[in-house]
Amino acid sequence: MSDDNNGNAAIVALLREVLGSSYTSLQVLKAVVEENLADDTTSITCEVTYEGEGADGERSVIAGKGVGVIDAFFHGMQSRFAEEYPSLKTIRFSNFSLDAELGAKKDFAGTDSPARVTIEITNSEGRTFSFHHTARSVIAAGIIATLRSMEYFINSERAFVTMHHALRDAQERRRSDLVQRYTDTMATLVRNTSYSEVISRIREKMGQ
Repeated sequence: MSDDNNGNAAIVALLREVLGSSYTSLQVLKAVVEENLADDTTSITCEVTYEGEGADGERSVIAGKGVGVIDAFFHGMQSRFAEEYPSLKTIRFSNFSLDAELGAKKDFAGTDSPARVTIEITNSEGRTFSFHHTARSVIAAGIIATLRSMEYFINSERAFVTMHHALRDAQERRRSDLVQRYTDTMATLVRNTSYSEVISRIREKMGQ
């Protein structure tokens, strides 16, 4: 399995620059998926590790239910992380697509072909973000694409709050050069996150 280059690569690079070693990284170790054909719902239980911001390989069991594995995993991740990162409460899973890369294998291309899953997440302002992943397993591709979306919004909220603290420090030290730089960075970040109560309060203080 390998991650594709998502259209959010430039913003992810900015998030990594702002957060440094505290950037939150998520990884799925295993997943159990159960399909209920009678009521057309899917349940998922999986183990996720995360590192960054004091966590060193910490593990969480994610359980979710929805219409399909992506929807179920999305709701499970929201339930686990939304209290800590309130902006996750304001995003929604809006669409997904599946493409089989039939030309990826020379000898045979069919059900064994890599699957590319693209998911779309809509934030509180109605802006849509796309995330994708390619894997031999359709389920794995969908889970990891969803995981990348959650990782993105967790880090975007954290980066925005981090820059707010840095901006206040620069203002107190009368560093006009840093004030302008940090203000510009926050303006970029706020367009690429989803609003939570924390971010809304900060925006009000900034007059945005």
